Amino acid sequence: MVNAAVPSAWRTGRVRAAGVTLATYEAGSDAGDAPAVLLLHGLGHWTDGAWGRLVPLLDPRLRCVAIDLPGFGASEKPDVRYDPVFFRRILDAAVEAIGIGRCALIGHSLGGLVAADWAGAHPDRVTHLALIAPAAFSRTPRHLIFALLASGPGRLLFNARPSRQFVAGTLRNAVFDQGSIDPAQIELAVELARDRALRRAFGSVYAAAVTTFAHRKALHADFARYTGPVFCAWGTHDRYINASSLRDVIRVYPRATTLLLDRSAHLPMIEQPHELAAALNVFLAP
Repeated sequence: MVNAAVPSAWRTGRVRAAGVTLATYEAGSDAGDAPAVLLLHGLGHWTDGAWGRLVPLLDPRLRCVAIDLPGFGASEKPDVRYDPVFFRRILDAAVEAIGIGRCALIGHSLGGLVAADWAGAHPDRVTHLALIAPAAFSRTPRHLIFALLASGPGRLLFNARPSRQFVAGTLRNAVFDQGSIDPAQIELAVELARDRALRRAFGSVYAAAVTTFAHRKALHADFARYTGPVFCAWGTHDRYINASSLRDVIRVYPRATTLLLDRSAHLPMIEQPHELAAALNVFLAP
């Protein structure tokens, strides 16, 4: 949800990664030796909606690269199992196709899970790991119910076309201050939700979460293979993944730097981008 009055100077492109076409976006430095930062959005979101306010505030010496995750935004939406193994394979191919060597990772929600998993699989390729309200560190009754629904007969609910009211309500519940949502972005979210392939991907993420929940201890052990610098930010009013989950992040990354944002819910990069960017610029500084 990015305010239309805030410009986003993305350099757009497309790459083929593990058989899936991804929409790519770059901002900041285009120097060949610029430190790379890869940004991964959350479930149902898209690059500009997630990062459009934050990226212009990051150090301009950074090469900021973002992708619409497969299944979402302008990327291809294959009919596959959207589990951590799938996202890791996509990211392996994407960084090669884009031409990223070592990089910092910033992930929000689902993107936080993907970032933590990739950092654990390739600890030597990740310079910094920044997580914003990341998924998979703790489970909630809401997530478990959604996962069980999506993996059984209830998956038909995910295939049904949602009403405009439902989509708008989902976005408004993701923020503390509803005035932070641009109406144009609500309309874009409604338009995207009309795509049955996107809804199928959404449901598949939750269906795969049943296995993720069941093997959470092993997943966290994999995350912990990354021992470099970690930063984690959370909005104190998060209704989707409670900020108390920060305790689980610290169990995995005992030396993590943390930030609680008291005027944010699940989308602090939208509601408090200046505070978040200031902390990230310190964290990402060489």
